[in-house]
Amino acid sequence: MRMAGEPALLSPWPLRPEGLSGLWALLPTAGIFGGAWVVLPLIASGQAYYITLNWFPTLGVRLSLWVDGLSLLFVLLIAGIGVLIIWYSRYYLAKAAALTRFLVYILLFMGAMLGMVLSANLLALLVFWELTSVTSYLLIGFWHTRPEALYAARKSLLITVLGGLALLGAVVLLYDIADTVELPELAARASVIRASPLYPIILGLVLVGAGAKSAQFPFHIWLPSAMAAPTPVSAYLHSATMVKAGLFLICRMMPVLGGTTAWLYAMSGVGMVTMLVGAVLALRQDDLKALLAYSTISQLGLIMTFYGPATAASVHAATFHLFNHAAFKGALFLLVGVIEHTTGTRDRRELGGLLSRLPVTATLLVIAALAMAGVPPLNGFFSKELLYDAALGLTAWGAWMWCFPVAIALGSLLTVVYALMASVGVLLRGPAKNAASSPHKPPVGMLLGPGILVALCVFTGLFPALIDAAVLAPAVLSITGQPETRLPTLWQGFTPVLAMSSATLIGGTGLFLAVCTWRLWVPSLPSIVSPDVLYDRGLSALDRVGLFLTGILQSGYLKFYVMITLGYLTVSFSYPFVLKAGARLGPLDLAEIEPFEALLIYLLIFSSLVIPFAGQPLIAVLMLGVVGLIVSFLFVVLRAPDLALTQLLIETASLILFLLVLRHLPPFGREIMSRWAKLRDIGISTMVGGLVVALLLIANSETLFPSIASYFLEHSLSLGGGRNVVNVIVVDFRGYDTM
Repeated sequence: MRMAGEPALLSPWPLRPEGLSGLWALLPTAGIFGGAWVVLPLIASGQAYYITLNWFPTLGVRLSLWVDGLSLLFVLLIAGIGVLIIWYSRYYLAKAAALTRFLVYILLFMGAMLGMVLSANLLALLVFWELTSVTSYLLIGFWHTRPEALYAARKSLLITVLGGLALLGAVVLLYDIADTVELPELAARASVIRASPLYPIILGLVLVGAGAKSAQFPFHIWLPSAMAAPTPVSAYLHSATMVKAGLFLICRMMPVLGGTTAWLYAMSGVGMVTMLVGAVLALRQDDLKALLAYSTISQLGLIMTFYGPATAASVHAATFHLFNHAAFKGALFLLVGVIEHTTGTRDRRELGGLLSRLPVTATLLVIAALAMAGVPPLNGFFSKELLYDAALGLTAWGAWMWCFPVAIALGSLLTVVYALMASVGVLLRGPAKNAASSPHKPPVGMLLGPGILVALCVFTGLFPALIDAAVLAPAVLSITGQPETRLPTLWQGFTPVLAMSSATLIGGTGLFLAVCTWRLWVPSLPSIVSPDVLYDRGLSALDRVGLFLTGILQSGYLKFYVMITLGYLTVSFSYPFVLKAGARLGPLDLAEIEPFEALLIYLLIFSSLVIPFAGQPLIAVLMLGVVGLIVSFLFVVLRAPDLALTQLLIETASLILFLLVLRHLPPFGREIMSRWAKLRDIGISTMVGGLVVALLLIANSETLFPSIASYFLEHSLSLGGGRNVVNVIVVDFRGYDTM
């Protein structure tokens, strides 16, 4: 975290030579990636590192770091793809000043992501969770002069922050049940949490938090809009890191909340809907980045679906696909950026025939798209095989479990279609009439990042067991607590899984040809239920409500402000202290009132009543001074000379100031009030006075806590260095209150 964050905060801002620009950001990122590889053999052997530091000791809050298989998997993705993104950005962003600002934002985001995946304390995780929302806002709105970028940045921030608030509620409820926010301790008390009546609420809040971050339906709408960001942002945030944060949260909370029927239906239900909605909407897109955005939504829904059963097989398959998705989707986004950089367009209708004009780019794009489609021997084939196998294994749970193989078959069928639309349909067909003009060749360095990711897709496809044992098996063990012994292999014989894979590939290819030949119409959601339309209408309604309330509350009338403030305080204090707590007056220990004390009280009441009925400002000001003087006398009677002296000095200074500005005050006029207004003011005044009296009587009759007076008397000299206890309290013990 420190290696990622400090260069961002301390980076030099002046322009750099083009050949060296951005290299300073590679050093900490590469160092983190290298450090993760050094630790990997230890984690793969079953070890884990748990480090805890006192953060707020008085509140019992600790900053805990947890390096296990799951967190290390995400560190490798965050840092590894981060290195490629930083290198790619040196070519994508032409101006060095823009590049420097971009890299600062990227490193800040990377530090927040690393802090989140390494946190073992939910409060610390929540802090970094919100930091990813803020830094992603900066990245999505990087082109801040473009209205669509500002709209997308605000949209993503509002939705993800809403998820953060839901997650905060879940953390509070978990602490209320388990008396801890440490993830290992919560997992140890999982049975207590699942048996709690608050469990369904906690589960719902966690689902909202994770769904908002990982673009699950209906919170998916921010992801396509975020394509207004630069392509490196889309490749980093929306394929490998930020959209995976919600899935990471699901994995972390699975030992705490998983394994129940509610967990199964909630996670898998939302995941299936998201998978199908994203796939269908991807078929409607002509913009390649938009197509990849909706395909990302579909793939995230697929992964979420198989985290629902919480079995070793389903978690293994979902985690394998999470890793593969980061590789092929990151490559696809970067290659689309190369195409846009060289041709000036992302519209697939204008990009026909690029195989002959950009052969290297086209070849890499086709391989990455085929990996997404699940074509052997690429990496996507093996994760799809594991997903099919896990889905068929769930059918033994009951008839309803057949929805898993049916849903994944349908989702995979549509995946083949939009994968071919993004690659073969764009690059192999002839140029369109309005095709982009002859593109220039991209720099070789610009193809390095997507080339490495495509090579990873091929390597994982050729050696899936090696990648699985080194990186993925420790992550699955961290999530489920039990190893998954089934390793992916290229040939397992003629099995139902192979039949499903073959059927989806053949059927998807046929459907793609049908779409291209007959231009089949893909329906869209009606506007009345479209999440995008509901979001825009909701914001407009919120603006109107805000203007309406501002017009009422910000009237410019001081009396109205005082009335609202006192009324709110009365209601908010009355409910918890008087009504909710069920306060009962006990025996009152009140001293007898001396005649001179009664005289002072009556004078105080009389002087206070004169002020609102005074016909001239001078009389009102003088009566204010009289009230302050009487209060000073009361302090003397109550043996608090220091307070009396302070009160007297303040009243004297205030009286002088009032007299100095008196000549500038407008003359008093008689306010014409309706009977309702008079009754309203009398009611508010009565409630405020009654509440103060009730609180004083309750405080006198009940002792909720031991008296602190003896503490001040005993420690005034030893801790404060003074014998005057009142002075020590005012200056030392309660110095901040005094200021």
